[in-house]
Amino acid sequence: MSDPQRPRPQFGEYATPEAQRNAIKVPLDDVESVPVQSQESPSSHITVQGVQRPDASRQNAGSPDAAGRGAGRDDTRLKEGGRVVPSAGDRFATIALLGLGLITAFMTLPALMNLPAAIDPAFTQLGIDDFTTDDLAFSLGWGALITQVVVWGLALWLSVRTLRRGKLAWWIPLVAGVIANIVVIAAIAVAMSADPAFMEYVNQMSAAG
Repeated sequence: MSDPQRPRPQFGEYATPEAQRNAIKVPLDDVESVPVQSQESPSSHITVQGVQRPDASRQNAGSPDAAGRGAGRDDTRLKEGGRVVPSAGDRFATIALLGLGLITAFMTLPALMNLPAAIDPAFTQLGIDDFTTDDLAFSLGWGALITQVVVWGLALWLSVRTLRRGKLAWWIPLVAGVIANIVVIAAIAVAMSADPAFMEYVNQMSAAG
């Protein structure tokens, strides 16, 4: 028996969902298919369903902040792991000057190893007596030779290091060559001026002038 106090349903209030669907002839999928809104995690662009929104990724990729961060990472990689290549002209000039300095050192090697024998022909041409300060000339010649080798080796090391940093290096062997030539000329000048015959020749030329 039905409850006498319960009113008779007029519009299907007490009907089950299946009975209501059958009454209105609406499929189940169309009635209960409710779109699920994906909720984004506050710390990332990954949705709860595990799918990233394409529009959010495009917006973040095209934003100025993202572009700046990407450029900063590229610059950091270039600075830390990249290798700056020097210009071809600077590299060629540096190698050429280093080679010229090495050739000059080999050409002056015999004269500096036996400086008295190298000075004697000059004395003969000037009409001066034989060179007599052999010991001093030997010391000065070997000192100039060692200095020349050390300066060239230092120039080579500095040039290679500077080229690897991508900076101009052509001036290094140039300055080294000037220093080496000054040392050699100074050694020869001191050895000649220490000889009494040469100083007598200089005094005669000064009196005649």
